[in-house]
Amino acid sequence: MATEAEIREEIAGERDQLTDAVTSLREELAGAGKKAGAAVGAIVAAKVALRVFRRATRR
Repeated sequence: MATEAEIREEIAGERDQLTDAVTSLREELAGAGKKAGAAVGAIVAAKVALRVFRRATRR
């Protein structure tokens, strides 16, 4: 049977791994959010440009 010290060390190691995993996930989500934001920005800009073009060609 494991001693209390060994169990504490194992728990500390697991906690460190979990902390690293959460940090990595946050970084990935932030990168994905930036890409999604850029894509939405490009779509909105294209839509506005199309609207301006249509108005200009009607006159």
